[in-house]
Amino acid sequence: MTETPSPIPPTAAGLCQLPCPMPDIVSLVGGKWKLIILQILVFDGTQRFGELKRRLEGVSQTMLTNQLRALEDDKLITRKVYAEVPPRVEYSATPLAKDMEDVFFAMRDWWKRNHPPSA
Repeated sequence: MTETPSPIPPTAAGLCQLPCPMPDIVSLVGGKWKLIILQILVFDGTQRFGELKRRLEGVSQTMLTNQLRALEDDKLITRKVYAEVPPRVEYSATPLAKDMEDVFFAMRDWWKRNHPPSA
């Protein structure tokens, strides 16, 4: 009788015990803009919509709005609307998002180890 090999590589087996959380994690922070938005809000604090838009070169207003709504729905950011004319809206990282700070540092360190600066 032959055993069916595990679809999870042996080196990842300890990380991805079933049920594997990776699909849920990707659902929360996947996509082109979510991690960058979170990085800005976690490390630079509260930002207005226009500030975020200026910092995210190439993002459309619609895409930014959709990404912010998704992050808010997932409790990673909060949205505060001020009753002013013109209306002012500010976005902040929640404690759940701030808890990802070490993940950002780990990704930066990985990048530095594996992508030497270009000359």
